[in-house]
Amino acid sequence: MDKQGTLFGHPKGLMVLFFTEMWERFSYYGMRGILVLFLVSNTKGGYGWTDEQALELYGTYTMFVYLMSIPGGILADKFLGQKKAVIIGGFTLVAGHLLMAYPPEWAFYTALVLIVLGTGLLKPNISTMVGGLYREGDSRRDSGFTIFYMGINLGALLASLIVGYVGEVYGWHYGFSLAGFGMVLGQIVFIWGRKYLTGVGNLEKNTKDEDRIFTKDQHGTPAAATGFMGFTRQEWDRIIVILISFIIVLVFWASFEQAGGLMNLFAKQYTDRVIFGWEIPTAWLQGLNSFFILTLGGIVAAVWLILAKRGINLPSIFKMGLGTSILGIGFIFMVFASLQRSSSPDGLSSLHWLVFAYMFHTIGELALSPVSLSFITKVAPKRIVASMMGLYFAVTGLANKLASLIGIWAVRLGELEVFMYIAGFTIFLGIVLMVLTKRINKLSHGMEDKKMDEQQAQTGQLLEAEVS
Repeated sequence: MDKQGTLFGHPKGLMVLFFTEMWERFSYYGMRGILVLFLVSNTKGGYGWTDEQALELYGTYTMFVYLMSIPGGILADKFLGQKKAVIIGGFTLVAGHLLMAYPPEWAFYTALVLIVLGTGLLKPNISTMVGGLYREGDSRRDSGFTIFYMGINLGALLASLIVGYVGEVYGWHYGFSLAGFGMVLGQIVFIWGRKYLTGVGNLEKNTKDEDRIFTKDQHGTPAAATGFMGFTRQEWDRIIVILISFIIVLVFWASFEQAGGLMNLFAKQYTDRVIFGWEIPTAWLQGLNSFFILTLGGIVAAVWLILAKRGINLPSIFKMGLGTSILGIGFIFMVFASLQRSSSPDGLSSLHWLVFAYMFHTIGELALSPVSLSFITKVAPKRIVASMMGLYFAVTGLANKLASLIGIWAVRLGELEVFMYIAGFTIFLGIVLMVLTKRINKLSHGMEDKKMDEQQAQTGQLLEAEVS
């Protein structure tokens, strides 16, 4: 897949997808970072909703953003191909984000629908295209997804600083308009860079032979094995292990996505954000996650490469379990923040609790999210890989809705108990997954362990040399 050459040891197409996703995420996270704050605000064009109303809409919106990845993946697999789906989705997102700058409520709801539809087409398919840049067994795949993931978070960090500041200081709709221009830039980058994506993301009408298991009929002639719904038993095992990973993903993101709702409101209402006499905009704290990903992402990627070089190849399920437990540790700091808030005279907690919480959440995310994306592209049967990626984002959407319900529960019952429950459950689940990794991973039938050919091995060694 390196016909267009490499850059820093990776296909040049990775940089095209990196910058496309960076600007798409700039628009999405810019809008997401100020959405709840806009809905509860009584100034600068805000709607003045209650916390519960804002969290409910936020959860429903983010749920559908990801749920639409299922039809988005199916449309790409069956009719459009991933490349065309990304282009159509991008234009739909441009229309939706720019419409958010228009104040009337009918424009607001119409814009949300357009953003939901556009993201459903773009999000699963651009991630699948990253996997399509690498052959099976290529050691660069996990690190490639980590680099791609850093692009996502560069866009999110810029959005928190720029869109968040403009929205809070000058007006929410001005912030939304900046998010729209970010999406325009993303669309320009992708259309210009298609020359580096030749052979990636095109519609594949026929099932590839390498994705089928062959047996011999009574005459000794090779024949494709068939099973329930056209999948072999081994393929069903691979699908099952992906579904198990989806359960982990559901729990992780339902906890992690407290950031945009409950933790966002906690930062605004119950956190002392004044440093040297200046109050930090609430939306800027949403950028902490992205900042830590950019500063720690390379370290995590390097750790995986160093371990692999020493013959220690941690299975994806183990990494996901580790990430879940680390996420839980982050919520322990939110427990401390809640305890301090309840005992302090001014009812505020120190800023450093949120900083530590976001840092551990980020480390957990780096251990789980890029690995889970890569895991799907390695293990899923090739003819349904985009559909499985769509299902992954749909599970993420359900997790976002669950996150909002947890946030509403916290508003009614108190955030201390909720933070305690999340911390305990996620730490326990992560430990269980790490212990049971070998049993679970048998269902992948060695798809994670496929050996590289000589050329791929040399490329992997080149990347390791550049990292070190």
